[in-house]
Amino acid sequence: RPPRSTLFPYTTLFRSTAGGFTAQLSFVDGLEGSGPDPAGYEATLTKDFSTRDLTAGEITVTPTGDVTLALTNLAPGKYRVTLRPRTVSGTLGEPLRLIFWSEATPFSWDGALIYMVMTDRFVDGDPANNPGPTAGAAPTGDWYGGDLAGLTARIEDGTLDALGVRAIWLTPFQTNPTGAYLASDGVHLVTGYHGYWPTRAREVDPRLGGEAALRALVVAAHAHGIRLLQDYVVNHVHEDHEYNQAHPEWFRTGCVCGTAGCDWTEHALDCMFTAYMPDVDHTVPEANAQFVADAVWWLDELDLDGLRVDAVKHVEEVATRNLSAAVRETFEAAGTRYFLMGETAMGWSDCADPCNDGNYGTIAKYIGPHGLDGQFDFVLYHGVSYRTFAYGDNGMLHADYWLQHGLSKWPDGAVMTPYLGSHDTARFVSLADYRGQDGAHDRGVPGNQWSNLAVAPTDAEPYRRLRVAMTWLLGLPGAPLLYYGDEYGQWGGADPNNRLMWRDEIALTPDEAETLDYLQRLGTARRELAALHHGAYVSLHVTEDTLVFARHDADTGDVALVGLTRLGAPQPVTVNVSALGLAAGTVLTDRLNAASFTVAGDGTLTFSIPASGGVILAP
Repeated sequence: RPPRSTLFPYTTLFRSTAGGFTAQLSFVDGLEGSGPDPAGYEATLTKDFSTRDLTAGEITVTPTGDVTLALTNLAPGKYRVTLRPRTVSGTLGEPLRLIFWSEATPFSWDGALIYMVMTDRFVDGDPANNPGPTAGAAPTGDWYGGDLAGLTARIEDGTLDALGVRAIWLTPFQTNPTGAYLASDGVHLVTGYHGYWPTRAREVDPRLGGEAALRALVVAAHAHGIRLLQDYVVNHVHEDHEYNQAHPEWFRTGCVCGTAGCDWTEHALDCMFTAYMPDVDHTVPEANAQFVADAVWWLDELDLDGLRVDAVKHVEEVATRNLSAAVRETFEAAGTRYFLMGETAMGWSDCADPCNDGNYGTIAKYIGPHGLDGQFDFVLYHGVSYRTFAYGDNGMLHADYWLQHGLSKWPDGAVMTPYLGSHDTARFVSLADYRGQDGAHDRGVPGNQWSNLAVAPTDAEPYRRLRVAMTWLLGLPGAPLLYYGDEYGQWGGADPNNRLMWRDEIALTPDEAETLDYLQRLGTARRELAALHHGAYVSLHVTEDTLVFARHDADTGDVALVGLTRLGAPQPVTVNVSALGLAAGTVLTDRLNAASFTVAGDGTLTFSIPASGGVILAP
């Protein structure tokens, strides 16, 4: 028997798309063995931080303590039923959280488009919380004024809906230090505007709007069916963090990663990112338990939907294992998945297997039923994303091969995140602009963080390359990432040049506006087509410059074709689609260009891919 009484699901829990929820649960007595007191059960329903007691018509408790739930007429949104049994002796049992969504179309992280927002660099929704210039800080490494209210406004006006966004990854919003500190170059001073230098465990930075603004953001996102991922820092804290002050034994203050005798890989678990960022020692049980408890607190109190776990390979594996166990046990009894996506930075080798096995293996080892749901696909990024689509050094044959090769390396059920750019990379448009490809540009790659900075492209070529790359990305399996601003082709070199303020549609150039319109069509197609969520990747036609692949779900019959070309003229293509279950006479419509094509009697489909563009075809 458990120490305290509990409730367990003993039959399948059902979620209805018509606004209802039913469940059956069994009572298990605690060690005291006094039996249930049905009249003393506590049962509440919470939505958008508003809680009420369940009524007699919604919950039935039998004399033996078992529970039946029958909720109806629920408005769309995220809900939580919290149940606590009570025994005859008056002892309350462990709380059971049943978390579910009422929505017309069931959501899955597999297939969701994730939008990454660096909050301080997005939209300034409340100038009253702006901190002003920080003494000594380089202007590009200081606070700009973006906040949670600004993001809330862009959710509420449908900006993210128009892109097909289903989830938002927010950079860390815990309070960061007030001063400026040396950047990695050892010369410039920068601030914690990015959020990765936490000083408080359970406090939302007031410069971002504080806890009230975060709650308002959660309500707005959930009203639009958008999930929120908290960027959770488990590897380190800032030296001013309350835990470092109270429990210095929880931290290591050894060598600095990347310095002499302190290799990033050999000392991955014990090196400090900088001298003012103590490294969390997860071999100390109290330290690990506290960081896990804090993560659960954030998810519970702020009604968040998952975590992006920072710097996974720099913490002991017990950190992600214990974090996963706590999240699963606390929040997933009703079957709603809380997504755990990891960041394990790796590279890529331009050679055949097994050169990349170490890269794949290191990322994959953290994924599984007792670990993370998925990770960023660093190998695909370094192997394909910029090499094929920004630089043009490799062709579509290369992209098709390495995508399929990578898919074979990830554990079953892994939800990987392919991407074209992030807060840690130069902007895709600038990589395409400064490469010097096709003889169009010869200005050198802007790699310096503080000088020789990237500027806006002077022609349309980088935007053309971005649109082709996005057609590929948003057609891929997994949960692809869209870094804020990449929807219109924001430019920028190395950090912090890649973290300029997001711009509204009215501030865009014609090339950027054309790119945004294209991305909105792409994102809408991904959101609406089930095959792009769950379908297997099937290569249909590939040359150096043109690629056609299908996403096919053999169980449901859902199918979509994705085609793209980097050539400057329309490309006619004929592919055989009979193995995809598309019968002769089936009409497929291009979700990007509104053209239609019909499957021929021999099972082939002939269509044209627009010059330097793409198609997404589906019945």
